[in-house]
Amino acid sequence: MASPLKTPLGFNPIPSMPAAAPASSEAPAAPAGLLDQAKNAFAKVNKFRDDLNLPNPGTYEGVNREVKHTFLTNHVFDGARCDITKVLTPNFQVTHSFAMGASASPSSYNFGTAFIGQQSFLSGNLDTDGNVQARANYAWSGNNVTKAQAQFSNTPGHSMLQAEQDYNGKDFNINVKAVNPSPVEGTGIYIGSYLQSVSQHLALGAEAVYQRPTPGQEETTLSYVAKYTGQDYVATAQWQGFGAFQAGYYLRYSDKVDFGTEIQLLTAGGRREAVATVGGKFEFRRSTFRGQVDTTGKVSAVLEEKIVPGFSFLVSGEMDHGKGQSKFGVGMMWEV
Repeated sequence: MASPLKTPLGFNPIPSMPAAAPASSEAPAAPAGLLDQAKNAFAKVNKFRDDLNLPNPGTYEGVNREVKHTFLTNHVFDGARCDITKVLTPNFQVTHSFAMGASASPSSYNFGTAFIGQQSFLSGNLDTDGNVQARANYAWSGNNVTKAQAQFSNTPGHSMLQAEQDYNGKDFNINVKAVNPSPVEGTGIYIGSYLQSVSQHLALGAEAVYQRPTPGQEETTLSYVAKYTGQDYVATAQWQGFGAFQAGYYLRYSDKVDFGTEIQLLTAGGRREAVATVGGKFEFRRSTFRGQVDTTGKVSAVLEEKIVPGFSFLVSGEMDHGKGQSKFGVGMMWEV
């Protein structure tokens, strides 16, 4: 019988090695790149803003829209005027405007047209002095609107061209515009504004204005604004870099009564001037009355009486106690 195999002293046989695991067909995931990280951060910020559910604050230049609506800036006139509007189609209308007897301007006639489409708005005006005004708006979407307006005048320095882009986000507004831009010389006025809602009631914004009337002259001005919207009131404050402060308050007293007040302070160049204005709008069943008074001693009022549907009679008056001047006007608005 054969003897068993003996191993030498101190020798250990090599243990059997486990079988190698088969190579995986999937490579390990590479770390996310900078672009992916930026996308993830942007998505988190958007989700946080969506959870806040902030309202759209409106446009920067419209923060005082409610207050201005109660004032008489575009309503007071003197002499006699008549506006006749003819609706030719549901989207197209023409207007004939006559004015005479005004103390500051001669008698004039203005012919205007307007086209209102689903995405576009076009209007044009021509007066007896040869001045032409044109305006065009096009809405690429419900939030993105391109605007352009131009004025051509025989008076030197009164012609103007303006291009504007307005974007309304869910809780912000961005607006950029250029006035009389000249790409060759690099001149013009360039304005950019941003208004952001930071809570359900408060919005903050800023505006930058860059002016370059000539190649050797330029100026930049920054402005800041705050707007607080309550249940039936709006309070605003605006500071302009050249030394002007403006604050406004609008109160909707009822469905038929609105009040607005505004104070303007000017401290530029060592000046110390302030003007406060209070205005009110009252709507009755067949008439609308607007009244306004300011600290310079100027009192204004406009009454619009709706005689029949499509026909209104206007009475306008203004007394400037500081200058000892007054003006009075009557007018008609007729839509056929």
